[in-house]
Amino acid sequence: MIALLFISFFLLLIFGVPVGISLGVASIFTILYEGSIPLLVVPQKMFISMDSFTLLAIPFFMLTGVIMDKSGLTQKLVNFADSIIGWTRGGMSYVSVSSGMLMGGISGSAPADTAALSSVMTPSMVKMGFPARFAAALQAASGSIGIIIPPSIPMVVLGGIASISVGKLFLGGIIPGLLIGILLMVVSGFICSIKNYGSSEKKRFSISYFIKSFRKAILPLMAPIIIVGGILTGIFTPTESSVIAVVYTLILGLAVYKSIKLKDMTGIFVEAIISSGNVLLIIAASSLFSWILISHNFPQILSNLILSISDNPIFIILVINVIFIVGGMFIEGLALLIMFVPIMLPIAMSAGMDPVVFGVMIVINIAIGTLTPPVGVCLFVACSSSGVKLDHAMKSAVPFVGVLCVALLLIVFFPTIVTFIPNLIE
Repeated sequence: MIALLFISFFLLLIFGVPVGISLGVASIFTILYEGSIPLLVVPQKMFISMDSFTLLAIPFFMLTGVIMDKSGLTQKLVNFADSIIGWTRGGMSYVSVSSGMLMGGISGSAPADTAALSSVMTPSMVKMGFPARFAAALQAASGSIGIIIPPSIPMVVLGGIASISVGKLFLGGIIPGLLIGILLMVVSGFICSIKNYGSSEKKRFSISYFIKSFRKAILPLMAPIIIVGGILTGIFTPTESSVIAVVYTLILGLAVYKSIKLKDMTGIFVEAIISSGNVLLIIAASSLFSWILISHNFPQILSNLILSISDNPIFIILVINVIFIVGGMFIEGLALLIMFVPIMLPIAMSAGMDPVVFGVMIVINIAIGTLTPPVGVCLFVACSSSGVKLDHAMKSAVPFVGVLCVALLLIVFFPTIVTFIPNLIE
């Protein structure tokens, strides 16, 4: 049954069927073939998986990302980052990464951040002498930080299905997210220096430009502080923070900057609804898929297989990472998370791993998956925005995938990188 489930799923993917539909159809086909499970289970399991207060955060964070893009808040953050480091050699690469970090503190969606960054940054980078393939790869890598720095939609989902505190996951992602951002800056700066990218940049630091951009960006910059600060102080829950993010960005767009109007709201809501519907369909279908795996004893089979090779805790954790990295190449991140986290979490805990460390580690794996085709959603978004061929951008993205892998290893060997802030707040 397990073999039939996976084979039918991958065949559907090969034929271009969307991930959410592929998961659902493969699950239904397996249930029909087995014959002993009533089809009534299908809507029941799919509904139960979405009947969660925690998952309410998904449509609200999606809406926040759309509002930021349409209201020009993204551009204000980019301009502020540009005023600080855009004047340095290769500075636009630093601007891209730092903008991704700032946006990651607001929207919680890697594809949304990548789309917003690509539309703003790629044309500017190309004009300044950066190859389009490098710009696209960097936008994808910068956007992937959005699910590591809180808030994060994958962390919301993971916390819900694994009964891990979403607040602790958010706090645990702060240092790894900042670390990855810094490493991306170092690597991109090194590449720019070696290959002479951005050679046509001739800007100087301007205190007037800095002050002007800071004044325009101060209110958007407050959003991550309000979201994370509210969670830290217990004023609101991570789910409630998504609503606060929507209200705050709406106030900025409608009343403060007046960059969007009430007539624009229909289009904004429709775009957010479509994005949220896609995500929630994947969650529902993945939950059904995962239930079939668990009911056929797949966790025990996989656990026995891993332990039969070695019972070394580090080896077990590394094998889990390899499974998620390889799986992330072929399966969308949220689907992979829902399918395998219930299976892998007990194995990781038996190896002595803290659940919060495990959660952040898995989210970084999902971030790697957004950069690695054939799925590579962030890379696809960045390439479509910049008109770059995927195979060209893939080569430029390799060093940035390496950065995420290095961060993954650091977390495995030094878990206090994740637990430091959560333990400090307790």
